[in-house]
Amino acid sequence: MSSFFWNTASQINNMKAPITTELGAIATAYDYGAGELSTSGALQPGLVYETTTTDYLNFLCYHGYNTSTIKIISKDVPAGFTCPKDSRVDLISNINYPSIAVFNLIGKQSRNITRTLTNVAGDGNTIYSLTIEASSNLTVAVSPTSLQFKKNGQRLSYEVIFTPTVSSLQKEVFGSIIWTSQKIKVRTPFVASSR
Repeated sequence: MSSFFWNTASQINNMKAPITTELGAIATAYDYGAGELSTSGALQPGLVYETTTTDYLNFLCYHGYNTSTIKIISKDVPAGFTCPKDSRVDLISNINYPSIAVFNLIGKQSRNITRTLTNVAGDGNTIYSLTIEASSNLTVAVSPTSLQFKKNGQRLSYEVIFTPTVSSLQKEVFGSIIWTSQKIKVRTPFVASSR
């Protein structure tokens, strides 16, 4: 359900201006989260990120828990589940969540993130085109640049490559990946940080 709300929320207030903080400064995702919720948008989200049990179990693996410990603390471990061999904390960014947080982005190194969207629009043969909103301090490349869903329930993945254009990000960089069809707009907020 959270994907329905997150990806259809607006960062513009009811006065058609950017959401601001209590002090009047333009707010960031840290201030407003996904933004102002759109109940009508949430009823027809078009695309959703389905976060699975395995995603959440991998979250624990990436934080340093081993498979044996996870089986003790969780009752819903699928048969045959094991932590990925290369589990490390920066892989948390790959959990199929409706937002992206990339941290420890130091120097001009790149970080690749994968996301998978599920078509819940109820129609087939829909093409979504890509728009990226990002600061000049960060290059954000997405592949593919369009997604063509041929049926309801179909899942398609895309890869995002984050690369700083400066030697060190001095503060968090916020932006969005937006997929738009003729009827639907799905926004995925992101933040990148050198911390």
